[in-house]
Amino acid sequence: MFFCDRCPALCASRKQIVLPDVSDAMLHLPLLVIGEAPGADEDVQGRGFVGRAGRTLHRLLESFGLVRWYQYGCANIVRCRPEGNRRPTAEEIWNCGDFLLETLERSRPEAILLVGGTATSVFCGSGPLHTHIADLRRGNHQLNLDLCHPQIKPFFEQRAVRVFAIPHTSPLSWNRNAPDGRKWSEWAKEEVRVLSAVFAKR
Repeated sequence: MFFCDRCPALCASRKQIVLPDVSDAMLHLPLLVIGEAPGADEDVQGRGFVGRAGRTLHRLLESFGLVRWYQYGCANIVRCRPEGNRRPTAEEIWNCGDFLLETLERSRPEAILLVGGTATSVFCGSGPLHTHIADLRRGNHQLNLDLCHPQIKPFFEQRAVRVFAIPHTSPLSWNRNAPDGRKWSEWAKEEVRVLSAVFAKR
């Protein structure tokens, strides 16, 4: 049983630690989906991406032929639910960074899908989500390692892993307008369409 007490605030707010979909039976995942932190439903069930936002994400991926446990697994930047679903702090992200690196190294994904601005900032540095998405597109979905969080940077120094980013799939974000006037959901569909095409060519 995994236990961690590195973050006092998270220890106080969580019901349980939510582990990623990475086990000995799921090594070398084609795709690893990485979000911000567990929400209320995830905290109760002990499994990631089971709430409303998670179900929206799964429907989107399944519409392009990507099925959880087969083509992809899920993880979060931090493994414990912050009180009130606030964003995890920089210290909390750092405290969980070596666990995230371990998840990456165990699953060895061919591609990574970042969900939401917080998860994207850990891999792509600070800045608006739409800018990160555009930069990843221009760079053939390769990370700029100068901007990547130092704890996970070693994983990408040894591998050419394609990285995609989409907005958070919560209703508040999903239905909001992006800077170009379209819904964020349309941006997400475009990115997953490109992502699914990558796997179709394998």
